[in-house]
Amino acid sequence: MKTLLSLVLLATVAVLDTLPAQAQTFQPLKGVEAIAQATPMVSQAEEFVSLLADGEFNQALQKYDAIARQNITPETLETTWQDLVDKSGDFQEIVSTEVVPGEEQEVVLVTTRFEQETVVLFVIFDSEQQLNSFTY
Repeated sequence: MKTLLSLVLLATVAVLDTLPAQAQTFQPLKGVEAIAQATPMVSQAEEFVSLLADGEFNQALQKYDAIARQNITPETLETTWQDLVDKSGDFQEIVSTEVVPGEEQEVVLVTTRFEQETVVLFVIFDSEQQLNSFTY
């Protein structure tokens, strides 16, 4: 039995030793490779948050679908963003994004770092991948 176990271990080590080096180490995607794998909604959500952070509320409003734009104003976006900044400190960066699929809508969770805390923003898209809501 010990001989059989030794042979199995020896065979396992031999197989693992022959794996290519890149299969044994993880290399995160950078630059163009990472951008190529981003979904259009993730890109839209990140751009939307960046516009809010830069105080470009008119441009941020243009990212919404036509129906939502009838009910939202740049001042509404500014007030919402300013409330978040007042509570959390100055915006620092986008940390990560995650798409949560749904039947009627999809949500991009944009994890952001502010001066005082990390905040998850919910950027919501309709079934046609049009931005129609934002909250935190």
